[in-house]
Amino acid sequence: MNKNITPTLVLALWLSCCSQKKDDMGEYANAGGSAYATAGTSNATGGDSNAAGSPGAVGPKAYVGLFGDNAVAVVDTVANRVIKTIPVPAGPHGVVITPDGAKVYVSSDGATTVSVISTADDSVTSSIEVGMTPHGLSISADGKRVLLSDFGGDKAEIIDTATDQVAATVAVNRPHNSAISPDGKLAFEGSQQMGMPAIVVIDLDAAKVVSSAALQQPPRALDYAPNGSVYFTVSGKDELEVLDPKTNMLGTPIATGGSPHHMLATKDGAFELVVSQTAGDLEYVDPKAGMVVGKVATGTTPHWIGLSSDGKHAYVTDEGSNDLAVVDIAAKSVVTIIAVGKGPRKIAVQPTP
Repeated sequence: MNKNITPTLVLALWLSCCSQKKDDMGEYANAGGSAYATAGTSNATGGDSNAAGSPGAVGPKAYVGLFGDNAVAVVDTVANRVIKTIPVPAGPHGVVITPDGAKVYVSSDGATTVSVISTADDSVTSSIEVGMTPHGLSISADGKRVLLSDFGGDKAEIIDTATDQVAATVAVNRPHNSAISPDGKLAFEGSQQMGMPAIVVIDLDAAKVVSSAALQQPPRALDYAPNGSVYFTVSGKDELEVLDPKTNMLGTPIATGGSPHHMLATKDGAFELVVSQTAGDLEYVDPKAGMVVGKVATGTTPHWIGLSSDGKHAYVTDEGSNDLAVVDIAAKSVVTIIAVGKGPRKIAVQPTP
């Protein structure tokens, strides 16, 4: 990166990029109406952000980043209601949870921090200073590392979850989101560098870039699936992209609904779920058939997907309709809709033993 570029110019470039993406994704669009008119809606946000701890959670909790409220909504996934909202710095972008369910990490792209939330009392216990405009987060399967995409700082930052400190940084141009291999050794970072978008492969132990795959459009979200493929979406294409992580070769893309964003494999690996932001639905991709085989309408501008530990339910954040859709995966139907707050984006669901 040119060292003469000032922080002001970097911020201006990022804001311009975000503005363009909102046009592509149709964020906050009025078109399309409600896709779930017959679904029941749980009670609206009722958490007290000043309360000590979360009142009476019945079951595992889901943590939803509210981009429009600068907060994290805590959802009881058994009672299907918001039990608390936690204020965080402006622009909560990435949200991940440790495998033991004890800590939640939240990056704020309007600040230079990653907030650490204790799930014991649902309060921010510490703040990790990182680079300018931090974007997405991913976490290793063993929970030892969190990878931050430091968009404004042109680097990926490896956070040690034992110390909650940045342990190493790796130079990557305009990193946005990432996925980590099941063994925790490699990270696949989506670089949105203008004119040179790519999937950049990072050796997490050595903290260095080991390879990359050039793209034509900026990557949006990524998932390292159980079948050994890395799936991702790109701006401007209505399809799910496929990368072979062993060869870094791109496979045959899979057609989806308009503006696909986040994707996530079901626990049994039978489907790769992906949200279509213009269609307002959750789509079931059969990896073997290479096609969409089912759809469930969820809401306006769906953004991210979380799964219950038993793999029976998918939780889809609907940024445009300010809610969380709970989907019965086997039945391919919405169980309920939970009002959560303004601009829900990322979600992390607390694991169960």
